[in-house]
Amino acid sequence: MTRLLNLSLFLSITLLISGCVSIFSLSDLKPKDLEYPDSHVTAKKLLADMGKAHGIEVWDTIETYTAKFGDEFYGFFGKQGNPFKEQTMKFSLSFIPQTFNGQLEVTSGKEKGILWGIQSGLTYTKNKDDQFEEKKNTDMKFWIPTYQYFIEFPSRIQEATALEYIGSTLINNVKVEGVIASWGTVDAQKDTDQYVIWIDSKTKRIVKIDYTVRDMYRFISGTAYFKDYKDYNGLLLPSEYPVESNLVKDGLLHTMSIVDFKINLVSKDSLLPMD
Repeated sequence: MTRLLNLSLFLSITLLISGCVSIFSLSDLKPKDLEYPDSHVTAKKLLADMGKAHGIEVWDTIETYTAKFGDEFYGFFGKQGNPFKEQTMKFSLSFIPQTFNGQLEVTSGKEKGILWGIQSGLTYTKNKDDQFEEKKNTDMKFWIPTYQYFIEFPSRIQEATALEYIGSTLINNVKVEGVIASWGTVDAQKDTDQYVIWIDSKTKRIVKIDYTVRDMYRFISGTAYFKDYKDYNGLLLPSEYPVESNLVKDGLLHTMSIVDFKINLVSKDSLLPMD
């Protein structure tokens, strides 16, 4: 069995014993009562305003980008979900935006120098002879596109076809408004994720998102905070993404971070080596 299959079995047994999460239920982020007038129209405008505040139009001018990235995993469940050998990792991520083609090169610790990539849904690595070769890796097939989606999230979520406004609340004394987004319907679906985007009422910046993880486990949901924004030539990106999970009763699962961000540092062809 693969690492993720082993982890799935382990989680199932552990969660059944602890009663932390019901592994038989489909996580559902849709509030029970949605009765806001013009809900879809309001949600669509709020997402558009958010996109403008984040400068997502800049993505249209970018062929590739490279981010110095970090990820630190915490506790028991963080360790189980960590695809790396060490708890705190640094790596370089390079992507072609609006695709799922990119590379992750480890820049710290025991795995420094190891490179993994994904192209057209297939994972590959660079061997000892500096040649790229296709190699299956379930962890990298999940994590590389996940990192990319978080970086590009304000732009990518504009593609959602089902939107509803879910009202306002306070997060850390900041008034926010919420939009639930998915594809086809905002109702829970077995193979399609739901997102709830909480947007600052004044700045229109994302404060946090709630999300499901259908690609991994249908009963899991998470929350990522978008903190300490930096402006990269008009493109607004958070420096930190502290992540909570319904697997963890208290504290964080892991914290992702963007240390630096460069545009067109590598060529598009270099990120498509398997052509």
